[in-house]
Amino acid sequence: MGIFTIQSFSQIQDFEKEFSISSYPDEFLPGWYGNEVRATTSRIFQSLGLGRGGSKALAIQPISTFNGVLWIRLNLEANPSKKVVFWARSQQNGAGNRPALVFYSWGKGLDGEFSGKTQLGSNSEFPNVNQDFRRFILEVPEELGSEEEIILRLEVNYGNGTGSAARWLMDDFAFEEFIPDTIAPEIASVKGYSAQELLIRFSEKVDPVFSLLPPAYELEGENPEKIKSQNDSTFILSFGESLTEGKVYSLKITQIPDLDGNILKDTLVNFKFFDPRLFSQKSIVINELMPAPRADQDLPNVEYVELYNPTEKEYRLDSLILSNTRTSTRLENYWLGPEKYLILVPKGQEKNFTAYGEVLGVANWPTLLNSGDQVIMKTDSGLEIDRISFSTSSWGGSEFAGGGYSLEVPDPYLLCTNSEFLKSSKDPKRGTPGVENSVFDPNFQLPELKITSAYFLDSLSFEINFSGPFSNTLALNQIQISPSLNLESLSIEGKKIKVLLAEKALPNQLFQLSINELQDCRGKSISVLGPIELVLPLKPKKGDILLNELLFNPISGDPKFVEIHNRSENYLSLENWALGNLDNQGQVAQVRVFGNRDLVIPPRGFLAITTDQEKLKIRYPKSQSGKFIDLASLPSFPISGGTVVLISSSGEAEENFTYSEELHHPLLRDSKGVSLERVYSGIPVNDPKNWQSASGNEDFATPGRKNSQALDEQAFEESIRIDPPVFDPEGSSGPSFTSIRYQFEDPGWIGTFRIVSSSGQFIYTLCQNAVLGTEGQFVWNGVDSKGARVKPGYYVLLVEMVDLGGKTLVIKKTIVVATRL
Repeated sequence: MGIFTIQSFSQIQDFEKEFSISSYPDEFLPGWYGNEVRATTSRIFQSLGLGRGGSKALAIQPISTFNGVLWIRLNLEANPSKKVVFWARSQQNGAGNRPALVFYSWGKGLDGEFSGKTQLGSNSEFPNVNQDFRRFILEVPEELGSEEEIILRLEVNYGNGTGSAARWLMDDFAFEEFIPDTIAPEIASVKGYSAQELLIRFSEKVDPVFSLLPPAYELEGENPEKIKSQNDSTFILSFGESLTEGKVYSLKITQIPDLDGNILKDTLVNFKFFDPRLFSQKSIVINELMPAPRADQDLPNVEYVELYNPTEKEYRLDSLILSNTRTSTRLENYWLGPEKYLILVPKGQEKNFTAYGEVLGVANWPTLLNSGDQVIMKTDSGLEIDRISFSTSSWGGSEFAGGGYSLEVPDPYLLCTNSEFLKSSKDPKRGTPGVENSVFDPNFQLPELKITSAYFLDSLSFEINFSGPFSNTLALNQIQISPSLNLESLSIEGKKIKVLLAEKALPNQLFQLSINELQDCRGKSISVLGPIELVLPLKPKKGDILLNELLFNPISGDPKFVEIHNRSENYLSLENWALGNLDNQGQVAQVRVFGNRDLVIPPRGFLAITTDQEKLKIRYPKSQSGKFIDLASLPSFPISGGTVVLISSSGEAEENFTYSEELHHPLLRDSKGVSLERVYSGIPVNDPKNWQSASGNEDFATPGRKNSQALDEQAFEESIRIDPPVFDPEGSSGPSFTSIRYQFEDPGWIGTFRIVSSSGQFIYTLCQNAVLGTEGQFVWNGVDSKGARVKPGYYVLLVEMVDLGGKTLVIKKTIVVATRL
């Protein structure tokens, strides 16, 4: 490996042995000298992985202040053929257009004179692009043929142009017995280059004239319309029509000689055509990100994005656009093979990553935000191939987010976005550029796929949200809606689908939505997801949404809650609705928005707003089916009393409810864990008779469902009605009070409402000589005028009224006070 030896007929150097960092007049390899040998990727150095077949090679990087010079000792006595053979190519370095210019000369000794310099090829032989290795042959001058030892001097110069110059690579140098080339060129490979083009590679340099003649190539009876040379052994054949993806073609090549005149006879090559620029979603995967590198780690202090090709097809990347939230840039030409990795880095940083794998520099690098960003890979036609979004939480901890760790994808073969599954690298280097990810796990558990919400964005579009990402293969006919809607198009982003309609949806109409045969991230089909309700809600009018229940003194460890009620017959949007309280100056304060875009309250529906609905459901099990929404925090609602403010989407206070312990039932022994419930939505919110303690028979609170103390609005069908006619003041079997409501066609009545015993003894006065409106109510809690509980039994409501005309009316109705059995 990599040694300089004098054998019977050969002197060979493959550059695999480690270079000694020694410059002329000292050797860096036996018999090899350089004017500035370094361990870094500058001047003259050993290049890793860039030689033939991925081996090591000798590299020279000319710059404006440095031209590389090599001196090579050759023993003529051991090599009568007197020819040097080596392989060389240029590698792109930076964005400049300067070539590397290579010259050679001969001499009898290191310190002696050398012949005039001869250029190897022309000024365009080694441009600043990535070339394939080509073989070069140098013959020893006749005048030196009798010497025992001579010196070959190679000089690599900084060419004309702008910017940086190409890097020059040499591999497999040999000064040995030369066997003349008598072998005809062969077809090394044929593959697609674009939809209408083929790329053909020969095994060696071929004649530059014959290789460009269209009759030399025939694809199933058709000659190419145009032939373009990439280099002396690689050509692009252009045809008039697009080729068929996946079809097996036959290409006939005839009468093409190599540079030594050996002619390729008629050759038929069968190949399967794939367009390397025909991408599909997830055909290239964003497999690893380094948004926040650190200087004190093993990996370079450079951002990088790793791509992976999970398919069996090779792709050309020069039609891809890499972008983040602020910058977009096109990738340069690169062929990414099946199951291969590619490290993308800012232009000029390639040398820092050559030890880790294949690297491609990207001009106008889209710098990633450490706190969160997204990386998108699209074709120049706009097809999104892959997207990853990340935030500081993606690392799973602050020590990783700020510790120079990369974010890795656990399974690049998933058919959906990997944003949800990113993990901090577990590799000791804190990243795995160019190789399999340290968190790779093709069997990790995916979340159960469910529809979490569906809501209209406007009358012509709606959105469906899921519990996790899914395959991007969904079609419109897989979305089932009843009654039917005319769907026009859909788009998928992460865990949601946006659907556009061909005609406007009717508001306030309930639809049932389900999805058939949706594929999860591994391609497994789910027969049916849903159904879920979808409705285009109306905007609430004044008085449609009311405060309905409040728990301000919960049992220790339980959350408080506020319940609202939709008293209308419409589906109403609660977007941007909020709760607040009043500060010491009586101003609305501590506003907490609870209404998001998809929050809709159904007709006559209820919604409990809390900080932990699961705890509420455990404490109040009869409310398991109630409707809840969680907030991070509620406004302050002190146990001693305060005011709840309900705020509409316009920012106006819909209702202010001032509460206190005094509103609870007078016979309630302990109000902890007992909510206050609104009795009737038609009575003003701050009427103290309109709030009662929740019934013990209903768990002492009814969050998210109908109140235990609510009265039926149909009760006003009679002029005076008692509801319920039988009640237990302790609430053992229903309401702990009775409501006496009245409704008259005409105003102007003056009335006295009393409770008397069955024997006519006075018990309690509800009102005396009160001016009655057309409707109203009174509440009796089963206590007498001294506040003591009455005995169980029959009682009479005695109503005495007189109108403005002097007409009198006396009404008696029976009330039964019950007791706990």
